[in-house]
Amino acid sequence: MTRREFNALLLPSSLGLVATGCANRASRIPKYDTVPPFRMTDANNRPFTEKDLDGKVWIVDFIYTNCPAECPRMTSKMHQLEKRTGGQPDLRFLSISVDPDRDTPEALKEFAGRYGGLNERWRFLTGDKTSVHLLAYQTFHVGDVLGKIEHSTKFAVLDKRRTVRGYYSTFSEDEMAQMLTDVDVLANERS
Repeated sequence: MTRREFNALLLPSSLGLVATGCANRASRIPKYDTVPPFRMTDANNRPFTEKDLDGKVWIVDFIYTNCPAECPRMTSKMHQLEKRTGGQPDLRFLSISVDPDRDTPEALKEFAGRYGGLNERWRFLTGDKTSVHLLAYQTFHVGDVLGKIEHSTKFAVLDKRRTVRGYYSTFSEDEMAQMLTDVDVLANERS
């Protein structure tokens, strides 16, 4: 058997091991809730539904434009991530307002512009209180709008099937690094 014939036999086996390795790595990332049907509006006044999440990995946060401290810091960090990962076609970013009474599409557009956001990779959403409650409280478990405005300072990651796969502290560089590793694994996972 020649070296070329031997390598030809090994190649399919090697590719199978690589694919299995990625699948095994993805299976080690926890699975939480799956995003249910919803309808919101983005900062360009376009509709946005759960179907817009399909087929991409998303880094998600919950913010509001009148937030005095954490939201500007989180939005700045999201912008840094968006710039840093520009070459990843399957990665998107989503900032959802927990103050739908004040955060109109126009308010979100102005806020996003201050932080380099608002493009096809990074969307800002607002909606009625029921939709925000469904996502922030019932699905992501990171905040609420009913009673009082509250939200987490963590980023969440969604896989290509709209399943929440992790929560990462924006105050921890180690967790931010782990999030990017998990994002890479999930982006390489088959849809």
